[in-house]
Amino acid sequence: MEKKNERRMCTRTPFFTDVTLKLEGTDSAMPAELVNISISGMFVQIGQSIPVGTSCTIEIIVTGHHSRLLLDDIRGEVVREDEHGLAIHFTSRMEWFVLFNVYTHYCRQAVEKAGGDFSEM
Repeated sequence: MEKKNERRMCTRTPFFTDVTLKLEGTDSAMPAELVNISISGMFVQIGQSIPVGTSCTIEIIVTGHHSRLLLDDIRGEVVREDEHGLAIHFTSRMEWFVLFNVYTHYCRQAVEKAGGDFSEM
């Protein structure tokens, strides 16, 4: 079923991992959890409100069994806030997006963690 208000142009990949948001003009770092990501943006769950239009720098921490991968200095802007979290549009395309698709077993774990069925995606 196609949503009438759907404006996304890029495919989203479900991926649960830790994210840190650093708001422009502040020294504060806010922890969040990545829910899904595309080449042009991401959706995160966060425990506080951040106004639409706020610019931020993002760190994404991908944790493996024996190591961690840190993607940092990603710039974005909050474009939507709702009761589930924040939609953030990247100011430049996510050049590392392919990594999220390579790690499909992590995506499988993310969907199962959320109570979904990976085979239905």
